Amino acid sequence: MSIKELKKEIGELKREIGRLQDENNSLWFMLDEFDKSNIQNPEYKDLFEEAFKKLHGQRRMTHSKVEEA
Repeated sequence: MSIKELKKEIGELKREIGRLQDENNSLWFMLDEFDKSNIQNPEYKDLFEEAFKKLHGQRRMTHSKVEEA
């Protein structure tokens, strides 16, 4: 292989490394977001339970039957 061919191959490999690093970072970000959205995550479970209680309380306060005034 000539030096010119080797330099060309090195350039292609550097671009591929950059692409793979970007893809790797994106996948780690996605995994972090999945973890944060997991309702079973103890860090967020209390927040979800509190929001559910509020929604349940609001539902109980609304009148579901249509009646004459």
